[in-house]
Parts: sequence; structure tokens; C-alpha cells
Amino acid sequence: MKCFYIFIILSLHILTTSSFSMQLIRDVELEEFSKELLLPLTKTSNLEKDRVDLYFINSNDVNAFVTSGQHIFTNTELIIQSSTYDEYLGVLAHELSHINGGHVSRTKEKISKLGDKSLPIYLLGILGTLTGQVDVGLAAIMVGSASVQDGYLYYSRTQEAAADQAAVALLCKSAQPVQGLESFLKKLDRSSLENAEDYKYKTTHPQTSDRYNWIISSYKKYPNCKYKLNDDLQRRFELIKGKLFAYTHSEKETLAIYSGKNTAEAQYAMATIYLLNGNYNKAIKSIESLISSEENNPYFHEMLAEIYFSIGKHNLAILEQRKVIRLMSVENDLQLMILANYLLAEASKESLIAAIKALNKSLFLNPNNSYAWFLLAKGYALTGDLALAQYASSERYYLRGDKALALSMLKKAIKNIDNNSVEWYRANDLLYILTDKVENADDKKR
Repeated sequence: MKCFYIFIILSLHILTTSSFSMQLIRDVELEEFSKELLLPLTKTSNLEKDRVDLYFINSNDVNAFVTSGQHIFTNTELIIQSSTYDEYLGVLAHELSHINGGHVSRTKEKISKLGDKSLPIYLLGILGTLTGQVDVGLAAIMVGSASVQDGYLYYSRTQEAAADQAAVALLCKSAQPVQGLESFLKKLDRSSLENAEDYKYKTTHPQTSDRYNWIISSYKKYPNCKYKLNDDLQRRFELIKGKLFAYTHSEKETLAIYSGKNTAEAQYAMATIYLLNGNYNKAIKSIESLISSEENNPYFHEMLAEIYFSIGKHNLAILEQRKVIRLMSVENDLQLMILANYLLAEASKESLIAAIKALNKSLFLNPNNSYAWFLLAKGYALTGDLALAQYASSERYYLRGDKALALSMLKKAIKNIDNNSVEWYRANDLLYILTDKVENADDKKR
């Protein structure tokens, strides 16, 4: 169980899907930073800030793609391989331009018109991505191979040219550094020459030389677009990369890159690798050094809280995690869930009540976190409220796709939930949904 709690401290919760075992990670620091980068772009696009969903895939391949429903998926290695935050920002601008241009729906239509031709079977995976099914998202990396047939390549190149040029326009209009996308592409081009197997990001996109031309031609339209890097954003980006590198790479690789360096990002990377390997004394020393230089960084306190939790000092973990929540500008569902996990471990009556309160707040912010529902069920069970524990379990099983078990659990719970309570209304709504879905599934079997 030790490794599981490590994911919680970094807020790196792994969600493994059934089809491709794609690992999505959640990290509050990375999410909030990415949202901050994206905000000027969405404002310029006249999109509401919460209308674009960001997902991060734990993968050592460099890739990014969009799906319908305004979802942007980014591999962790793409962030790590970006030297400066504007390279990452350039990729986000490119992917957002696909959304702004309606390219997902247009590509879907184009593929449907190719349906009567002999397409490779793995092209069918693209349809899943384009309809927003996360579990087949990795099939997007196959587009490059599949698209050379049946005229799809030309259509893809047209979209990529449009997205590259729109990205430049978007960055300039939102007063952001514009050179990042170009420098990122040059980096990929150099890497492809050095490695036998090309980066997968490049295989889903046209030739890099063509893309340079598209981008350079776009620069001419914005001669005054010469915005500089923000030093604070770059510093924070380096910290995120240090932590992310240690989490996604081996100890040997992390030591090779960061050991012996007297920088904040190196200390952060080393604190992470020490924590992951159970070297808690060194982890504490590293993270306390960072806190002494930047006391109000909530993510440093988040890591210290997890270290305390890992060595059984639950009260200290709770104090640090509450400090994290106070330091955050807005409440975050993961931070509240982590606090609740620590409170449940402390297990006093007061802590159990506080844990349930924190989990209800967390689920109000994000009702789709199945593990938060699991913890809530545990909290209710520990306080002796079996009906609400069964109800929370039903919500969890519903999210996990086990509708029959969710319905069975809910039928037991609903008899004993207080009438007219929030849980009672939600349980009745869920009962209606589940009864309809389970009955339909039974009809199909017949």
C-alpha cells in the first residue's frame, strides 16, 4: 500500500482503463499551472475557462492530442522535454486551435466518408478518440501510419497547417511568447535524427520542415509579437518538471540528471525520489530546505504532509495538509480528498466527522472521483452509518461501470436513508438511472 499513498501525496492518481491501460495522472500543481497558462488563450478564444478539460497521460512518448468535448490530452514526457514553459504553451495553443477550428468533428466526418474504402483496422481506434472515449485515446498515435492511405493524409496536413498558424495568432493576440512551438518542433526534429524510432508526436503530424514554413509565414502577420518569458512561470515550470521527472523515470535516471545540483528543481526532484524509495529522512531534509526558501508554496507542504503520513505521524500530516488548503487560492477536490484520507487514518471521532465533511466538499467539486466515494463509504462505515456507506459505495460502483452491483447496493441503502435529505434525493435519482440502465442491458441479453 505504500506506493498507493505516494501517488496521493503528489496528487498523481493513476486511472487505468481497460482497453489500452492508458494511465491518466492527476497532479494539482501541474493542473493549476496548465490552467493558468491556458487562461489567456481561452479568453482570447471567447471560451469559458472551465470549458476545456486537461488530461495528463503517464507516458515516456512525446505526444498530445484532442478529442471531442474539448478535451486536451498531454503526455508527461512532452512536458519534461520542453526546455521552457512557452514550448509547452505552444503545444497547448496548437491543440486549442484544433478545438477552435472544429477539427475533431470535421475529421470525424472525413473518416466517415472514407468508410467504404479498405482502411487498416486500427484506424477504427481513431473513431473512439474522436467521440471522446478516453480508453482508446492512445490509438491517436496510429493516425500517422493509417493516414497515408485513402487520401486522409492530405486532410490531416491541412488541419495541422491551420492549427499551427492559428496557434501563432492565438499566442500573439493573448500577449504570450510565440517562439515556443517553433523551438519545440526543432527539438523533435533533432531527436528524430538521433533516434531510430521517431517521436510519436511527430508521426501524428506533417513533416517538421513544412510546419516551420507555416509558422514563419504566420510570424510575418504579427511583427510586434515579441513577448518575453515570465521568469516566475519559468521557475515554477522547472519545479514541476523536476517532480514529474522523478515520478515518471527511474532512480538512476533521476540521479543522473539532478544529483549534486544546488537548484530548487533538483531539490524537488531528489525529495520526490527519496519519498518514492522510502528514504524519509533525506526526503524531509530536502523538502524542509525548499520550504525555508519558499514558505507559502502549498505543494512543498503537500509533500511534507505525505512524508509524515508515510511514517505514521498522522496528526502532523493533517496539520500540513490543512496548511496546503489554506495556501491554495481555490479549494481543490484532490487536496480535500487527501486531507480526508489522513483524517480517516487518525480515526478519532472528531477526525472521522471532519473527514466526511471534507469528502462531501471534494465530491461537490468533482462528483466523478470514484476513490473519493470509496473513502466516503469508509468514513460512514467507521461512524456506524451503514445506509450512507452503502449509498456511497453505490455511487462508486456506478462510476466504475458495475451498474448491477451499484443497483444492488443502492436498493439496500435507500430503505434507511433519511427522507428529504440530500443523499435521499440523489439516491432516488440514481435508482431511476440504474434501474433503467440495468433493465435495458437485460433486454439486450435476451
